[in-house]
Parts: sequence; structure tokens; C-alpha cells
Amino acid sequence: IRQAIPQVKKWDNIFRKYKNDSGVISWQFEGDIASFFDRKDGQSIKSSIESVEFILFNEGKDLSDKDQDKLKSKIEGDNYETLVQARDKGQKVKILGIEEGDYIKKVFAHVKSEEYNIYFFLNGEIYFEDLTELNIEGMMKGLNIDK
Repeated sequence: IRQAIPQVKKWDNIFRKYKNDSGVISWQFEGDIASFFDRKDGQSIKSSIESVEFILFNEGKDLSDKDQDKLKSKIEGDNYETLVQARDKGQKVKILGIEEGDYIKKVFAHVKSEEYNIYFFLNGEIYFEDLTELNIEGMMKGLNIDK
């Protein structure tokens, strides 16, 4: 018999305990931070990103099974819809969002590869075309991850 998973009110409740672990990088930014992101096609980002939370697990590390269940419950409870689900060059990408009119107001993304697991949480006026062109590999260049 599986126990009910308690409702999680904030993403941070799931990820907080991992933020100081070796091999984990965590960022939180607020304000219009769209200029920090590049598109693979070289075009300018037209989205307005008000806040971002980013957590990267290196060396195949990831959330515990219990926290995976909490995350799934949070996503379902907030009514996120699948926007993109793809595999490319050994990476699995899953992007979910909550739409509002012509843009997406909240985005959750998970990028999984053999080397890392990345979780993004974006809030703002985010256009789908920017999401599909985000240069995630470019963001990873130059990061020195504590091993």
C-alpha cells in the first residue's frame, strides 16, 4: 500500500536539503534575467523572465525516490502541462508549463544526461519559441563542479 504524499507548497521544500551537497550547483535569481540566457539559433530572447531557480546534480546524482514522488505530486497539483519531451545526443529533456494567453507564466524543465540532472523553474512571460531554443549546453561551459 502506497502512502499519500503530502502536498508541497514550494519547490524549495523539495530541493533545499541538496543545495550544499558536493557535486550540486544551485542558483536563484529574481528580476528580469532573460539576458542571462542565449538561444541556440543566435536570436534574441523576447521573453521576460522574472525569476529562475536552477539546480544541477553532477555525476549522475539526483533526487531521492521520495523527493521524485513529491516533485511529481507538486507538478500535478499545480496543473503543469507537457510542452516538450525529447531525446537528443544522450540527453532527455522534459519541459512543462502553465500557459496564460500567448505566453507561459511558469515553466518546469528537467534535463537528464549521463553526467548531470538539471532542474529549472522559470516564472514570467516566457514564449514557447524561446524555450525550444534555449542553449543549455552553452550555460554548462565553464562551470567547475565540485567533485
